[in-house]
Amino acid sequence: MTQLVEARLMTAAISTILILLVIPVAGYLILLARKGCLYLLGMVFDGDTVWLIANRLTFPGVIHHECAHALFVVLTGAKIQDIELFHPQHDRLGSVSWYPRSVFPGAQSIQCTLVSVAPVVLGILDFCLLYACLLPRCTQVWQTILVVYLMLSIFFHATMSSQDIRIAWKGLPVCALILLVFFFITGLDMASIIQHSIL
Repeated sequence: MTQLVEARLMTAAISTILILLVIPVAGYLILLARKGCLYLLGMVFDGDTVWLIANRLTFPGVIHHECAHALFVVLTGAKIQDIELFHPQHDRLGSVSWYPRSVFPGAQSIQCTLVSVAPVVLGILDFCLLYACLLPRCTQVWQTILVVYLMLSIFFHATMSSQDIRIAWKGLPVCALILLVFFFITGLDMASIIQHSIL
C-alpha cells in the first residue's frame, strides 16, 4: 500500500512539474521565434519599421494578449481597474490594470498566476483552433491570408512579459500544491499523455 501511494505521489509530482514547465517554456520558445523574426526583419528594415511591423502590424495579437489577461481576471474573480490598448509611450503596447481579490486563503495567489499565464495559454489554444478549425474551411485566397495573419499576430504576442513572470511567481507555490493534489487524486499521468500525443 505504501509503495502504491509513493508511486502515485511521484507520478503526481512529475505531472505537476511538467504542467508548471510547459507554459513558461512554450511562452519562451514563442518569444525566441518572435525575436528571430525581428532579427531577420532588422537585416532588411530600420528599427522604427521593424517596431511598426512587430507591434502595430500584428496589433490583433496585442488585443488578444490583453483580452486574455482580462478574461482570466474576470474568470478568477479578480477586479479589472483599467484596460489600455494604446500607450502614448512609443515602446509600450497595451496593458490591463487589475488587482486580486478573494476571501479564500491562497486564492489571490492563484489569480496572480492564472492571469499572468493567460496570454500563453489562450494564445496557443486559439492559434491551434484557427489552424485546425478555420484554416481548412477557407475557400478564397483572401480568407486564407486573413486567417494566417490572425494566427501569426496571436502567436507573436502569446508570450509573458517580465512583469507577467514576476506576478506569476507569487502564486506558483499554491498552484503547485493544488496541481499536486489534483494529480494525486485523479491519477492522471501527464508524462504518459504527452508521450502518447507526441508519438
